[in-house]
Amino acid sequence: MAAQPTVESAMTAYPYAIEIDDHAASARSMMAQFRIHHLPVTEGGRLVGVVSEWGIKRAVELGHDLSTGGATRVRDVYSADVLRVAPDEPLVAVLEQMAARHAQTVMVVRDDALLGIFTFTDACRHYAELLRSRG
Repeated sequence: MAAQPTVESAMTAYPYAIEIDDHAASARSMMAQFRIHHLPVTEGGRLVGVVSEWGIKRAVELGHDLSTGGATRVRDVYSADVLRVAPDEPLVAVLEQMAARHAQTVMVVRDDALLGIFTFTDACRHYAELLRSRG
């Protein structure tokens, strides 16, 4: 019987991240530049949460100034509620957790250090590869 793949085999390693005290405008700019929907948030190198497109949009709706030079910081718009898993977590277990929590992103960590990110898009890509290989 073949070994089950781990989340590490399907994650995006060394993802872009932003520090919690950076300007929120920088987060929005990075997300647009790199065409990503979720940006891990760190504090002193430790993962503390995630800022999402939805969070940015919601902050603007609530009147936060996300213009360049605005006072809004990442800490004002991020979410600390993030699904975290170890790199050796079986991929099937991660997918089940994502489905149960309706999560679109999972942070892969070891001792709170960010190693990678696994998103809904990564899951679709991995599943497509699986289907293609079964030809």
